[in-house]
Amino acid sequence: MPWNDLRAQIKRTGQRNATLMALMPAETSAQISNATNGIEPPRSFVSIKGSKHGQLKQVVPEYRRLKNRYELLWDQTTPEGYIKLCSVLQKYIDQGISVNTSYNPQHYEDEKIPMSSMLQHLLMCYKYGLKQLYYFNTYDGQGEYIVEASGETKQQELEILDDQDDCESCVI
Repeated sequence: MPWNDLRAQIKRTGQRNATLMALMPAETSAQISNATNGIEPPRSFVSIKGSKHGQLKQVVPEYRRLKNRYELLWDQTTPEGYIKLCSVLQKYIDQGISVNTSYNPQHYEDEKIPMSSMLQHLLMCYKYGLKQLYYFNTYDGQGEYIVEASGETKQQELEILDDQDDCESCVI
């Protein structure tokens, strides 16, 4: 491709009303398509997503093959790695990425997230050139598949998934 010619033309004439790359909104689109949330780490191996059509259980892609490679959102002790990842992606994406930060109170003294940590991450976002922060999420157990009413734990449910033939949500 003649990238140098294109660069020269844009310097000469500018570029208007053009988006070269944008990320789709994650949560709503994920619910509609029964998919995980784009670039965000999954909250758990199996999540429950609710919509006006009811509740859907979402299994991470290729769970059986990749289960040991996933880094789950609530296992992270800080959102700094995700902020750095998004800042690199932001350089190549025209529209602003709606970056969410997520905090698990279990990783903090007295299970209280210090305001200083959140402010530090806010400043880090500006330092690395992110265009916007969206939500400061905290773990409350909602939507994560941890314990069923029958008392089965998340791990037991996932073992059941391992033993079953492929289901629709496992082979999207």
